[in-house]
Amino acid sequence: MESTSSEDDGSLRDNNVDLNDDNMDHHMTLEVSSHLVEADNLFSSHQQGTENLEPFVGMEFESEEAAKLFYMAYASRVGFSVRISKSRRSRNDESIIMRRFVCSKEGFHLKKGNYDDGKKKRKRATIREGCKAMIEVIQKYYGRWVVTKLVKEHSHVVAAPNRVRYVVPEEYAQADPYVGMEFPSHEAAQTYYYAYASRIGFDVRIRLSRRSTRDETFVMRRFVCTKEGFNPYEDNYDESKKKRNRTPTREGCKAMFEVIKKDYDKWIVSKLVTEHTHDLAIAPSKVHYIQSQSEVVVLAKSGTINHEKSATPSNSKALLVESLGGFNNVLSNDQDYRSDMKNVGKNAFGVEDTQNLLEYFKRMHAENQTFSYAFQVDKNNCLTHAFWADAKAKMAYYCFGDAVTFDTSFKEDKNMVPFVMFTGVNHHLQSVIFGCALITDETEASYVWLFENWLVAMCGRPPVSLITDYHEDMGSAISKVFPATRHRLCKWHILSKCKEKLANLYLTCVTFEEELEKCINESETFEIFESQWKSILDKYDLGENSWMQFLYSIRQKWVPVYLKDTFTAEISAIQRPESLNKFFEKYFNMKTPLLVFVSLFEQAMAGWYERENLEDLATSFTRPILKTPSNMLKQVADYYTRTIFDIFQEEFVESLGYYVDKIQDGEGSKYNVAKEEDARTTYIVTHDFSEKRTNCSCCKFETSGILCRHILRVFLTIDVRVLPDYYILKRWTKDAKSGFMLDECVRYNELYRDAVKYAKEGSTSAEAYTVAKDSLQIAFADVIAAKKDLMNRCPM
Repeated sequence: MESTSSEDDGSLRDNNVDLNDDNMDHHMTLEVSSHLVEADNLFSSHQQGTENLEPFVGMEFESEEAAKLFYMAYASRVGFSVRISKSRRSRNDESIIMRRFVCSKEGFHLKKGNYDDGKKKRKRATIREGCKAMIEVIQKYYGRWVVTKLVKEHSHVVAAPNRVRYVVPEEYAQADPYVGMEFPSHEAAQTYYYAYASRIGFDVRIRLSRRSTRDETFVMRRFVCTKEGFNPYEDNYDESKKKRNRTPTREGCKAMFEVIKKDYDKWIVSKLVTEHTHDLAIAPSKVHYIQSQSEVVVLAKSGTINHEKSATPSNSKALLVESLGGFNNVLSNDQDYRSDMKNVGKNAFGVEDTQNLLEYFKRMHAENQTFSYAFQVDKNNCLTHAFWADAKAKMAYYCFGDAVTFDTSFKEDKNMVPFVMFTGVNHHLQSVIFGCALITDETEASYVWLFENWLVAMCGRPPVSLITDYHEDMGSAISKVFPATRHRLCKWHILSKCKEKLANLYLTCVTFEEELEKCINESETFEIFESQWKSILDKYDLGENSWMQFLYSIRQKWVPVYLKDTFTAEISAIQRPESLNKFFEKYFNMKTPLLVFVSLFEQAMAGWYERENLEDLATSFTRPILKTPSNMLKQVADYYTRTIFDIFQEEFVESLGYYVDKIQDGEGSKYNVAKEEDARTTYIVTHDFSEKRTNCSCCKFETSGILCRHILRVFLTIDVRVLPDYYILKRWTKDAKSGFMLDECVRYNELYRDAVKYAKEGSTSAEAYTVAKDSLQIAFADVIAAKKDLMNRCPM
């Protein structure tokens, strides 16, 4: 069931956000805050979910970002603005662990010394009045953020503002609406329609809404022309009173725009009337400032852009500054230029952005030379490619870099920053980062450049397996740079493409999807897969389908049965690592300055590192609950992390439901292992008594590093009560991060200080210089030889 409400006015409010963090680097704070002000509507969806919720001590949030958005939404409703007053960082990894948000009128301005220079000065209003209102959130050991301090009373009058301002994206400027048009949210649809109205020349208000009875979220919004309907006729009035004749504001106009929420979380235009019953205003050619009868003010660029003069749009810039109230809320010239350049050529970054990012990389490298980066610019000195990886990324790769995913999903949306990253999973099945890059084209040469620089940063160690989406040029680059690496294609991405390519079949044949996924995921041998694949082609008349033919031709790279001999660290499809998709969709469009992008991304990564540290702590100081008093379970509980132990224990318990039948005796014994209620599905387990090695036809250990239930059942049969060391992979244990890379930064700093002293002493005279130079060359050769020996003895 759903509830419907009529809305004569919009419900959004103005949010004057001041995020000046006293404990953060000044330049970073200004960039982040100006970005947030530019995107006022970022937290509007969050605001709707908490529109009547009051803060209280003990209130919990999933993240610091969620706490901030809640308090900003609360401030918007009550009628005050917010800034960050105080922060505290972890001593372990410098990530934020405490935030204090205060009313913007908190504190007092410093009084300047009195002096008279003969000039008349304008008396300025006092912004800060000593208000005590605040909320403080602290991250607890279990990862959630908890309100620990709260003051709700203000020392000044608060009142909710009466309007909100939208800065509409450039891509909305010339688009016309149509039935079936999709939007990621109803806020995006509203922004679009207000921009369209401002360009065409009419005003908009919200006419009708419908909410879900399950969670009170919007499921329908209807926007209409402000001249929709008719003004009520006044029967009772006093003729003795003089009244000014008012022009009727409503004339029965039928123009409207209705969007509804679909099951896949997209908002679709379901009803549309574009014709008006009245004359439309003439929209200005550059920037249009229009105030509707509702409480929403729209600022939208429209008309044709002059690319030759787009770097300094003086008239439109002045109006934007005047309307938004200051230069801090307006994009820089370089950002405008970047937006325009996006329509002109492939390179999306301007000179100023390029220079700022390069200086940041240089500064990071100077502070710690374990920070690696590579940079490439075009003939105009604009960024084309950039790669970077810090010490944490390198350490993570040393410990968990056997299986790597090259994530290019963010590049699919041309409105997003062209960001890619190398990722994997740690010993808690959490996501870890092995390096990041910005790449503006998808040629083979560009991928070769990126992969070579990444490989150098990772000490020349290629991964065992590399998972990517399908891209022909990328595949060619991988074969050149990583000839020994098993290149896999993302199965999830391919199945998603199947739903696009075979959309009609998915809709008309409800059994097709189930049969296809069963064929792909449950085939135990090549023969079974190919037989079932052919059966599906015949049943659904897909023998001549080019898409299915293509998928079959590359089956060795994405069908699991062909990849059983390769380690991929994929333990369970249910336990998927964290995703940054929502984080990127929220913040990183093409108008985000690169330094803001890097700063916010580092904050997101700090959250990942903090969660890993918390899980390390919990694993070290807690004992798992054993479901059965098995010596093997007691043994692995001392080695595995909590997450991996739970998976192993599940396999162990499930193994008790299988029975074993020996089919070959001798040193190399073979066993049929099957579930009691499903004797048709059997697995072949081979055990070599001389080598003490066991293999299963399911190949779970080969792909995930965790023993399967079939081998564990055979172990019970042949009386193996302790898990052999060979089957305990270090990457899944509590000590996974031990090794020479763990303290690299500390050792580097100590050696750096010693090297400076060495250089000072060695340069005092020509004789001392000669001795120092010769000794240094000998020592350097010894270090390189020792490093090579260590790497040979400690393979990944």
